[in-house]
Formats: sequence, structure tokens, C-alpha cells
Amino acid sequence: MQYLIRESSSNDEILIQEFNNELKSHGYNFKLSLENNKILNEKDFIFKRQFILTENNNFVRAGYTLKYQWFKINNDIIQIGYYYNPITAGLFNKKYNICGILLLKDAQKKNSNLFSLGMGGYSEALPKLLKGLSWDLKKIPFFFKVINPYTFLKNINYLKKGIFKSFIVNASAKSGLGWLFIKLIFFIISLNSLRFKKKSITVDEVEIFNKEVDDVWENAKKNVYFSAIRNEEYLKTLYPDKHFIKLKFSSGNKIVGWSISLCNKLQKHKYFGDMKLGSMVDCLSIEGYESSIINKTSNILKKKGADLIVSNQSHLYWQNAFKRNSFISGPSNFIFASSENLSKKLKNIKGREKYIHVTRGDGDGPINL
Repeated sequence: MQYLIRESSSNDEILIQEFNNELKSHGYNFKLSLENNKILNEKDFIFKRQFILTENNNFVRAGYTLKYQWFKINNDIIQIGYYYNPITAGLFNKKYNICGILLLKDAQKKNSNLFSLGMGGYSEALPKLLKGLSWDLKKIPFFFKVINPYTFLKNINYLKKGIFKSFIVNASAKSGLGWLFIKLIFFIISLNSLRFKKKSITVDEVEIFNKEVDDVWENAKKNVYFSAIRNEEYLKTLYPDKHFIKLKFSSGNKIVGWSISLCNKLQKHKYFGDMKLGSMVDCLSIEGYESSIINKTSNILKKKGADLIVSNQSHLYWQNAFKRNSFISGPSNFIFASSENLSKKLKNIKGREKYIHVTRGDGDGPINL
């Protein structure tokens, strides 16, 4: 038995498809991408490479994707790798359990400054593996706001774990008591948020962002000690699709921030059922405009029919701004994991951990919403 890890190409489509079919036959929805690697190449501001692990060069047994992106750490600009979508045949055959470690070690040889994001919680296989290899893991706080209480209670599968809990949630939805309770909770929270005055801004929904968003990054970067470089190239590369809701915010003739959101009708989602979910995926602003941007974005998502609005935010300014907009902090399964080498660099920002800016936009999180 001989394992080889190499970059995939169009010539590997049949082998990859056979592996994906095998995953499906064992009941797994995961799959390796057949995407053309040339969509993003090494000359781009952000690019990615896809790798496969073959057995005797005849069978694909595993694979992963590595996205290269420029980040600011303190005052340094470093190219960091995002390690994601590692899938191995070990899911259904213990013979291939070693493949997970082989993939990760291969990725660390290509770039020692790596991170992973999301992963579904500490109990999942990948976070356990990363923890065992001295990676540092932290949860990114989760915020939510219920817009339609009845639809929320009817579909929130997360709260229906167990027969008794399911009965209580369903009963509260049908009786109307749940609707009343949720409305009351958010009303009380909204009274507290009235203490905070929001700045006056205008909002425009755009198809693409232009060079002026670079001014927002240049102004905001002094308040972040770890963040992807969120400039025009970043936005154009990561959010080209029209299904993203791209909002630009201005005060007078000056741009003060932007947000990227989704508003999708879900189907049998394991947490949110059939809700229409609004999600604030990514954002950046000049200091002091965070609350106003969340308020405007939330109103637009509400008009688009969102039953629930959610977001994951690590930066103190944005966390406070969500709370000031009557969002509640809930349980998070969205994990930021940094390799041993990257963790050492992040420890140099000790005392400034709350000024790390990580959102779902930094990973593959948006595709899951």
C-alpha cells in the first residue's frame, strides 16, 4: 500500500467522483470538490489549491483544500492558509484513519501558518484531531434575533432534542405562549438598547464594491490586531455571486462601512428546519458605525422575509453592537482553530484578543447558510 498526496487536476475527475460515490453509498453528504483549480491561481490576491491522497495511484482515499489569503497580525502582513474540507475514507473504513493526520501534516508543510473555521463543535472529529496536534481552539460568539416567533418555534430543531423538549417547544408554539414570551423578551432587550444612540447613515445595495472600500479598511485596521485584509480585492474575490446581499453605508459623501448578508429559505436544516434565515456573513466599518450598520442590515433582512437573523462575530466592537441591536448571544459551534505556529504569533497580541476580527466570511461558513 502506497499513499501519495498531490494537487488534483481535471484528469482526476473520475477518481474523485468514484470516491464521492463511495461516500454517498455509506450515507455521507460530504464530497471532494470537482471545481477547476484555475479559478483562483497563485497570482491572485486570494487563491486556493486542492489536494488528493491516492492509494497506489489508483484510488482516491482522501483530500483537502488550502486557501491562501493575506492577513494582518499586529503590524505585519502574512499569507496564511485556510485548511478546509478535509475528507477521508476513514469515515467508513478504520483502515484509512491515518489519512486525516497525513492530510494535515501535508498542509502544514505547505504553510505552517494555518487555521480552520466552523467544524460543528469541539466534539467533531476534526477539532479533536487539531487539538491533539497542539492547535489552539476558540469558539466565535454566536448572535441571533428572532423576527417571526411562531416560525422560529416550529422549526428550531436545536431546541427539540428529546421528546420532552420537543413537546414543550411545539406546545408553546401552538398555544401562542411561546410567541408572547419571545416578543416580550426582545421587547425588554430593545428598551435597554434605546440608551445607545445610533449614527445617521444611508444604505445602498450594490452588485459590486469599488475602490472606495479600501478607505474603510485603512481606517478600521488600526482597531484590529488579527484580520484578513478586507479591501476591494477581498470583496470581489470572495463575494462575486449575486445571491449575496451587498450593502454599502455612507455618512454624507463618505463611505463608513459595508456588510455582506444572505437571506435563504432553508429546507430540513438540522438546526433551523425550514426557516427563512437571514445571516450577516461579513462586515467592516469605521469605528462607531457598527451599531448603525447592524440596524440597517437587520431591517433589510427583515423586509426580505427573514424569520431569524444570525451572525458570528469575534471583535469586541461588533459583539457590543449586536447586543445594542437587541441580539442575544447563544451557544456557538463555530470554532476558530490556529496551528501551533500561527498560535505563537497570535500570543504576541496578548491583551488584545478581543480585537481579533473573524466572521463566517473567513471560512466556508456562508455555504452552510
